[in-house]
Amino acid sequence: MKRLRKLANKYRRQRGSALLVSLMVMVGLSLLGLGFVAITETESGISVNERNTAQALAGAETGARAVVEWFQDTDWSRDRDLLPGNLNAFKTERRFPANPGLDGYYKPNATSLLFDKPYKGDVSHRFYGDGDLNPPTADVWIYRGKNADSDTFLQDLNTALFMPDSAHREWVRISDIRVYAPPVPGATRNANGFWEGGAARYGVATIRVTAQKVTGTDCYAAAANCRVVAERNVKSVLAETPFPTVDGAIETSGTLVGQGNFHVYWGKVLSEKDIRLARPAYGMPWVDAKNYLPFEYGYDSARPREANKLYVAGALYSPDGDVVMANATALAADSELLKFSYKATAVTGNTDPGDPGAAAWPKVIDQSWTDGGVTWTAIASKPFPFDADFYHSADWRAQLIDRQLEDPWLHVRARQDVTYHNSGIVPCSQPLAPHPCDYNNANLNPASRYSNFFQWQITTDPGDRPDRVEVVFPTMDYEFWKAVAQSGNNENGVYYFKYADPVANNHNEFIGPAGQRKHISEWINAMKNGLGAGFYFFDTRNSKNPQFNRGGTLTPSFAINAAVGGPFQLQGYVYLNAENFGTTGAGNAAPIELYAMPGEPFRDVGYREVDDSIPADLKFRLEPSTGTLPSADYVIRGRGNGIWDFQDVKPNLKFDIFLKKVTTLDRPDGSSVTDAWVPVPFFEGCTPGDNDTVGANCSEPHEPYVNFIYPDITDAMGAATVGWSDPTVTGATVANFRKPKVRSLLDPNVPGVTCTDISSQAECTSNAYDEDGAMVRLQPYLWGALYNEGGYDGSGNVYYYGALLMRSHFRATGTPHVFFNECLARGCLEDQLKLQRVTTTSWQTD
Repeated sequence: MKRLRKLANKYRRQRGSALLVSLMVMVGLSLLGLGFVAITETESGISVNERNTAQALAGAETGARAVVEWFQDTDWSRDRDLLPGNLNAFKTERRFPANPGLDGYYKPNATSLLFDKPYKGDVSHRFYGDGDLNPPTADVWIYRGKNADSDTFLQDLNTALFMPDSAHREWVRISDIRVYAPPVPGATRNANGFWEGGAARYGVATIRVTAQKVTGTDCYAAAANCRVVAERNVKSVLAETPFPTVDGAIETSGTLVGQGNFHVYWGKVLSEKDIRLARPAYGMPWVDAKNYLPFEYGYDSARPREANKLYVAGALYSPDGDVVMANATALAADSELLKFSYKATAVTGNTDPGDPGAAAWPKVIDQSWTDGGVTWTAIASKPFPFDADFYHSADWRAQLIDRQLEDPWLHVRARQDVTYHNSGIVPCSQPLAPHPCDYNNANLNPASRYSNFFQWQITTDPGDRPDRVEVVFPTMDYEFWKAVAQSGNNENGVYYFKYADPVANNHNEFIGPAGQRKHISEWINAMKNGLGAGFYFFDTRNSKNPQFNRGGTLTPSFAINAAVGGPFQLQGYVYLNAENFGTTGAGNAAPIELYAMPGEPFRDVGYREVDDSIPADLKFRLEPSTGTLPSADYVIRGRGNGIWDFQDVKPNLKFDIFLKKVTTLDRPDGSSVTDAWVPVPFFEGCTPGDNDTVGANCSEPHEPYVNFIYPDITDAMGAATVGWSDPTVTGATVANFRKPKVRSLLDPNVPGVTCTDISSQAECTSNAYDEDGAMVRLQPYLWGALYNEGGYDGSGNVYYYGALLMRSHFRATGTPHVFFNECLARGCLEDQLKLQRVTTTSWQTD
């Protein structure tokens, strides 16, 4: 009992410490709980930050891919309101102190779509800025807060691309878009932040897109309480997809044999040997192996004032505004007079003017002097003055007007001789000359002379007017194009096909996408193979290079047979390594649809830029801009860039052509045309517009071109007539000269529009320049280009729309018809067939 009492006393003494221990345990557990809560909150915060960052990155990637689509399919982007308009508000003015001729904006013509082809050529189509500078000099720079146009565009773009979380007031938005120069090795950045010089460009452009994760109310409208919680950017370099460039309907390094009736339309025929042309046709007149007849002379020209001419008041030099250059003696003494023309502003009598010296002619615009009985007032010179040289001596535009050309685009070039109708010699006075039918005499009718035939083109003559430009077959490099095909991974329209079982297989089966094994005739049919249009590379039998004796073995010959099940059509670019390709009677498997004829010829000589800063007083821009005539020079835009150019002075996003009616138009050959409509070129102080524009009296500045009246939709083999049509005609008669340029979206065998006098230039051929010709009906088994390391050996009647390139020979015992698709040379086949224009060569995230 005593022991029990001791134990009880002991436990009573320990009650206080138990309470303390209990309290300590409770505090510890509480602290531990609070720690877990803090850790949970921290992890939650980290998770939220990671989510915000990931969402911002996803937004930047989405925006970057949208910008890639601006390049990839500009029309698609525009039609969905994803493409920024061509506004200077989005662009950076480029400055090059050492080369002011490069100054200006990216794609300054407001009618051009930003990021559309061309990607090269004239400086206006290239990117020179640096988007990584602070501040950047990106050629196109759109960011929040820059200006109202930028804010509006970004708000619309964000609305189209993202779905805002209005319930939680959380948003992802694109805040900054920059498009600028691609990497250019060796280039230097000038003081204004633009790249100059350097070697070949590594791509088309660099794009950089920044996106933000924001919280707040209606952050698209830049609300004051909008808070940025994450920001990421993506930078990518774009390069043009390296599709082949083809500039002829038939090209071969062998003989073009005319055993059959190989008929070629609308393009070049080229052979490294001889050509027997089954279908000769009169084309555009060529004055040498490099140049069309220079029809800019007469388009906007003036003659030197002739010495010892008697004036008849109101007739020879009338106050209606006849224009001359200074007389030849004065021009020889003072070259600065070439920058002026002189307009007759008064005729007072019949006087012998003599031969005045250079000092007599004023070199200040609007100053006048009296030359005998005529008062001449100085104006800006005509850009293409006549002189004694044959090229520049005559009104070559008038020589062409109202002529019917059998095939304006056909021309033939061979390293050996050219004959026509399979056996006849070209009927010209110099049958053995490199240019046997040279257009060298103003008395020649350009519509009845084969000046589009060239032979013995074994070298290139020096100078700007060569009789010979060497014919070289454009061999497709096997190693390069095989690498392109294999790098495509059978995606995005780029396909590689390996010959199946090179030892035992003699049936032309190839292994393609997804490891499938099919006959080549199945693979190449884009209408049924599940692949569609693209670049198709069919390898050799042993997968080795067949060129330059490197051991490659060509696959067996094959032909398209009439029994093939339709629909059937090759679409895009097809690279074959077959012994022979051809047909054995094509039948009716190919679809009958509408296809575009080539566009109208133009002279790539540039145009004088107009200073449109004062719309009421339009004058030619001078370089440098602060200079005056005669020390300054006119600014020329677009010269030698391979595309037709004009300046949208009006502006209304289209080319405005103003025509006048000439009662009698004299040709250099002595004949004449009555009641001809011709363009009125821009002149200082005029009002540009078309003939429906009130007060208009001139055209917008543009490069010279010849207008065509195209054949009807059912006459693919028809001739084109040179000339402009009466712009006042309305009603059903308009269909005689305005022809559809677009297919129906529902039925490609039907025009997409009925042409009227108010139809747009994009829909119908017109008096304005038509880059695309009229639609005509064809049934082609090829829409694109086919290259074969072997030859062509076929029979039967078959149509091709595009080009055939054979490293070996052309033999046919039928009537193959090849219609050249000009888009192969202009780079627009990708648009027609929706091929990939650009590829992404790098993709970086911050």
